[in-house]
Amino acid sequence: MKLFMRQRDEVRPAGYCLCRSPLIFWRTAFIALLSVAPLFVAPLDGVCGESDFNVAEARKAVVFVRRITPGREVALGSGFLVSTDGVIYTSRHVVEPNDSTSRGTVLLIGVPSKRDPDDLDWFRAALVYRAPKDENLDFAILKIAAQPGYGPFHALPLSHDKLPLGSSVAVIGYPYIHENEAVLSFNKGSVSSTRVRFSGKSYYQTDAAVNQGNSGGPLLNAKGQAVGIVTLKELKAENVGFALYLDEVRAAAATAAADSSDVHPSPGPVDPRRLELPLAIAPRAANWNVERGRTREEDKFLILDSHGGPYWVSSREPLPENFQLVISCAVEHLQGAQKIGAEQRKDLRRIYVRLGAASDVSIEQGGGYTLLSSHVGTSLYRGSQLVKGVREGNPSAKLFRLAITRQRGEIEVAMDGKVLFTYQDDRPLSVRRPFSIGGFLSRLYLGDVTVIDLDKDQAIPLDQPPAPAEAASVNP
Repeated sequence: MKLFMRQRDEVRPAGYCLCRSPLIFWRTAFIALLSVAPLFVAPLDGVCGESDFNVAEARKAVVFVRRITPGREVALGSGFLVSTDGVIYTSRHVVEPNDSTSRGTVLLIGVPSKRDPDDLDWFRAALVYRAPKDENLDFAILKIAAQPGYGPFHALPLSHDKLPLGSSVAVIGYPYIHENEAVLSFNKGSVSSTRVRFSGKSYYQTDAAVNQGNSGGPLLNAKGQAVGIVTLKELKAENVGFALYLDEVRAAAATAAADSSDVHPSPGPVDPRRLELPLAIAPRAANWNVERGRTREEDKFLILDSHGGPYWVSSREPLPENFQLVISCAVEHLQGAQKIGAEQRKDLRRIYVRLGAASDVSIEQGGGYTLLSSHVGTSLYRGSQLVKGVREGNPSAKLFRLAITRQRGEIEVAMDGKVLFTYQDDRPLSVRRPFSIGGFLSRLYLGDVTVIDLDKDQAIPLDQPPAPAEAASVNP
């Protein structure tokens, strides 16, 4: 306004005769203001646009991802819809656990409701694409489907144009859970570096706040378009986050586009409370048949021992023929009054898992398939015959996950996500009986035990994700 007044003072001598009456003066001034207003309004429009980010529309396309993997804590992340028929972009590490042995993963997607975007409608997602682990591309595509009458999904517009340094950007996603409900978070910032390279891929660096749960969500430009996928956070610095260039996933997305039409997820919305999930046996004595030994419930464990002697419990339900059994447990050495021979000292901290044998037979006598893990090694017996083994035992007084997978004649044994060995049985034994877990010369801290029926359509086969791009950066 001061600039306009200076302009008016400068031209006053030439136009003063036209402005003798106050009415004429103000009318003339108003017309002059309108003539030069675009010179001043245009920059203000840009500022308003940058502060808006079209967030009211953008939030309709940002989704909450809940990954449920048996034997592991529920993982949370974000994603965003890129088509009205339910195609979702997200990060690969959001949709799969960090080992290659997991089965039975279920992906639930929370979509902002058309009634109120703070409320979420839940859909079960199908995996369309995940980048091969050797490409170091943290990217995945999911798909959801809606029941008739639900209407199309809201898609977020994309932009592959590179942003200049200092451009206003925003991070939007679900980094916060309050009373078991997802809470959307929107944080503005700027592009603090236009390109940072991790493992050969280009990322924007931004000072917009990036937190755990933002992974897979979009980085927005001032127009409310997605320009990147939030992936990494710098641990050693405040407000330093990274978003994968959207241009880095263009080729992968084009390749996967043809496959998405062949993927048909179950239509939703669904009620998460009624979702069929793999059977989980909680660590309670009432959930097991206690065959021998004593039990005690403490915190999140069922503690079993028998003063150093053999002990075991059996499941109340039989195993399916093809399964994955995930056992969360810890084991410590325990010696009673009995003497321990030289041979026994070779195998302390013994834990047994027996499949397909009578439950009332002592856990040491085997039958069916018996897995024995001690402080020095892990072995598999078929009946009384040793068929496979490695010199890698269980950790001392530390919680670990033991996973046994049976698919037709192949048995795979893994510990904490690392495959110890596989055994192919050309004459596989039937395992459709209750299984037993026990030990000898040990005390067992038994946590959740999950049984996954691999013959049911509930398993999402997932491979190991790429290694972290930098040791100093972590996936939020």
